[in-house]
Amino acid sequence: MKNKTLISLFIFFQLIVTTANANSCFFDQRYRGWLWFEEKELVDSQEQELIAPTIEQMLQAKKDNEEFSKELELLRQIMIRYPEDIRHVVAYKRKEKEMQNRASALGKNWLMANFLNPEIVDELKHPQNIYGRKIFTDEQIAQNSLDLKNLAGQVELYVFRMEGCPYCLDLEKHLNNFAKKYGFTVEAVTPDQSHSQYFKTHSSPELIKALQLEVMPTVIAVISDTRERFELARGAVSVADLEDKAILLVNHLRQKQIINPLEENK
Repeated sequence: MKNKTLISLFIFFQLIVTTANANSCFFDQRYRGWLWFEEKELVDSQEQELIAPTIEQMLQAKKDNEEFSKELELLRQIMIRYPEDIRHVVAYKRKEKEMQNRASALGKNWLMANFLNPEIVDELKHPQNIYGRKIFTDEQIAQNSLDLKNLAGQVELYVFRMEGCPYCLDLEKHLNNFAKKYGFTVEAVTPDQSHSQYFKTHSSPELIKALQLEVMPTVIAVISDTRERFELARGAVSVADLEDKAILLVNHLRQKQIINPLEENK
């Protein structure tokens, strides 16, 4: 009876301890090694102080590299000049092997530096493998599409064209597809009485003269409610070309804070 009581108490206390451990804070489970991050910043700063080269050391390294490169090139020249003398070939090959050994050591340490200091390699902005690059590319395409659709509500496009211009017909076809894809409003301007088969057309030689346009076709993007205008295309271009130029416009407007291309249209 006494043994049964002891066993029951033991099981009871085990349950209490198990429950307490289960309910303890995950962060408090220091046996898992959480302490590493508390000292990492200090260790990193100490290591940085130890390995930081002086200006004198860097200048000396530069001088050594230049001398090594010069010697290697001279050995190459004499080897080519006197190919029948195997001694020159051997001398060059030995110097070349020294260079290859250094390159191999650099490559290994380059990888090790990335491994030990993961913060210096941004795998999100600069993915190293095919899977990461695919995700990055897909995300970039989706973001570019959103930017262009938002930009479409804040700019107007004008294509300047003229009669008998073969480049104009080709450009307008691609521009029409581009405009439909992202929702841009496009109108055509001509110095003569011709009409675009894709866009509403205005005959205005005065405007073309005022803008000093000498090349047809030319696509001008005008920012709504501002005096800002940008040339988006000149000559026959593809939809992809228009997309690239429009993304450059988005980045420029974002940088200059002329408008906010990322703000959703209301």
